[in-house]
Amino acid sequence: MRENVVKFFDKGMFGYKMLYFVLVLLSFNSLCARTTGLNYLTYIVAFLGAVFLVFRLFRWKNYIDTRGIIFLVLFCGSYALSSLLMRQYGLMENIQAMIWMVIQFFVVYTYDKSRDVSEDKREIKIISWFFIGYTFVLAAAGLIMFVMGYYHYRPVVDNAVITGFLWNRLWGLYSDPNYGAVFSIISCVMAGFFFKTAKKGLRVFLVIHAVLQIAYIALSDSRTGLVAAAVTAAAAMFLLALRFRRLKQMKTVLKGVVSLLLAVILAVGSVGIVLGVQKGGNAFKVWQREIQTQNGEDDKEKEEEEILVGRTEADINNDISNRRFAIWYSGYEIFKTSPLFGISFRYYREYAKDNLPNTYIVNNDFGEFGSMHNAFVDVFVSQGLLGCVILLCFIISVLTALFRRLFKSEDKDYKYRVFLLLCIIPVFVSMMFYSETFYMNTGGAFLFWAFLGYLMHSLTQDTKSKFHFKKNRGKPCVKSA
Repeated sequence: MRENVVKFFDKGMFGYKMLYFVLVLLSFNSLCARTTGLNYLTYIVAFLGAVFLVFRLFRWKNYIDTRGIIFLVLFCGSYALSSLLMRQYGLMENIQAMIWMVIQFFVVYTYDKSRDVSEDKREIKIISWFFIGYTFVLAAAGLIMFVMGYYHYRPVVDNAVITGFLWNRLWGLYSDPNYGAVFSIISCVMAGFFFKTAKKGLRVFLVIHAVLQIAYIALSDSRTGLVAAAVTAAAAMFLLALRFRRLKQMKTVLKGVVSLLLAVILAVGSVGIVLGVQKGGNAFKVWQREIQTQNGEDDKEKEEEEILVGRTEADINNDISNRRFAIWYSGYEIFKTSPLFGISFRYYREYAKDNLPNTYIVNNDFGEFGSMHNAFVDVFVSQGLLGCVILLCFIISVLTALFRRLFKSEDKDYKYRVFLLLCIIPVFVSMMFYSETFYMNTGGAFLFWAFLGYLMHSLTQDTKSKFHFKKNRGKPCVKSA
């Protein structure tokens, strides 16, 4: 009986992860975002997450070797402490944030070190192709909306869900074009990884897919997406160039310099491509406007600037950071009022109004801000120095494994590990510009923690073959990591 239960939960774990992935993707899909049906799915996913978490707690010895897991436990403890200390401003939303964070840390990220990496690769293939298909549909739909000039504005409580092309940006079916642009980058990385092994027909599809994703990045006018694309392209070129045949024979320093130069060239080139596609989109819009005018179909109410891609300086308040510098400084002001334990994440506004009514996030000419638009500033404010030290220890633990073992990998393992890292990098870059990964229930957070778990599992497995006993049979066998 016990063995059957274990098998059931082991097989069901990946199914749960996919269900959770669907939820977080739909949460930022303008057709489903903030709908009653999605709320019901949220409750189901949260309940099942608790069930699978309990299952893992009963088998905690299988997962205790997960890289940095002790720091993640302490991080959750620090957040619980911050929430309790600030409970007068609210508690329920902090509990919700804790639930999602626990699921991401201990169900999505945590891994069984004795498990064969081939199982990870099977899961990654399913996740990647599913994500490629999803982003293909959304990018294609978005481009159709761009051509048609379609948009829809749906007010929801104190916010709105936008669809289509509005305010000089292509939102498409993403409720936030920044998330959409980052998804497009990750999807391009996945397409590139599977291109070589794909059949001819699929290769054609992957090329078309990459073109659509680049077009979405350009037309979304996401500066976060532009920076993430440049950084990801540079990282890809640098890491892969180190294993180029013609560079292998070079001395280490020279090889590093050449790889770095190639990385810079590709980064600049990727930015140029995105900006070029954006200019092409604007040229199309101008041509379309001329044709409509000749046919008497022009929308006289719209100024020519409104049909073009690209926000002006006035649109972003003549501030290159689009208010982020002011928000981050406001975070510093709040941090000084509770530097050790922080003020928790979900009640920034309530705390600021009570303690710092003149700080920027609640006193400005735009509106109130509920986050710091930077994941690390969020931790800085939410959990204070205690949370920052714990997070720093986790980051050091992960980076130590990465730098010690990545460059010693054999070519096949190296490419696989670089692929995982390149799927993580766009999300990491986005964390600098909006709240992501911590306290958030997003597609980016899922991909970050899932692929980081797969990467750490691959890096921390023993490199030599070893004897072990299968748990259910008790027979010795040889396992190669």
